[in-house]
Amino acid sequence: IDDFRDQDYSILHITHSDNLIRSQKRRSVRVLMNKPAYLYPLAGMDAVNYEEETSRGLRCRLVDLSEEGAAVLIGGRAKVGLVVKFQFSLDQDNVVMCGIVKGITFNQKSNQSTLHIQALRVPITIRNRILMYVYNIFGEWEIQKTGAPVR
Repeated sequence: IDDFRDQDYSILHITHSDNLIRSQKRRSVRVLMNKPAYLYPLAGMDAVNYEEETSRGLRCRLVDLSEEGAAVLIGGRAKVGLVVKFQFSLDQDNVVMCGIVKGITFNQKSNQSTLHIQALRVPITIRNRILMYVYNIFGEWEIQKTGAPVR
């Protein structure tokens, strides 16, 4: 609108409603993934540690990731409240996370469950590594023209 100009910058007047709709409902941004991972059920909260496991755990697939949690795809069923440890690689770095299963989506046709895991006490080094990947700081994944990540 040409009714007011300040230092050669046009000003745009926009009206809006009082209702705001959030498109991001989580506190942290998640990125879609499709990476192999290993899952280790833990006995309880006192067994939580961030040491890399040398033995193979249960094979699973990392579906999405954020610094506050992840979703992994497993075969069969699981229970909410299960304390787990899972590890995967981001490029050359191995990442170990621990968390509690907060929700499960079971697909009866394929007999697979997606475990929605809330992370527990993530060390700052792991948190920073995940954030660098989520926000694509070093160009680890390309962005399609649609805005979807390509891996």
